[in-house]
Amino acid sequence: MKRDLQSMKRCLGIALVVLSFAFYGCILLVPLSSLSSERKIALSTLLVILGEGSFWLAVIVLGREAIAKYRRFNWRDRLSEWRKRP
Repeated sequence: MKRDLQSMKRCLGIALVVLSFAFYGCILLVPLSSLSSERKIALSTLLVILGEGSFWLAVIVLGREAIAKYRRFNWRDRLSEWRKRP
């Protein structure tokens, strides 16, 4: 029972991190929308707040160790290896 709760917390935390990246990615689409300038500013602000909020909720759920591991991960090498694959 305790292991199931732990795995659910981990999945929730990872989903929140992915969701935060999705919110920040959606900011790139805001200038392409047909909204007025005021609404674009409001939507961009909302997306930033949601992105930050979901990331910090993930920090709370996953814990300090998981976020430290995420920060230590060598993203540049991983992305360069991924791009070199045929």
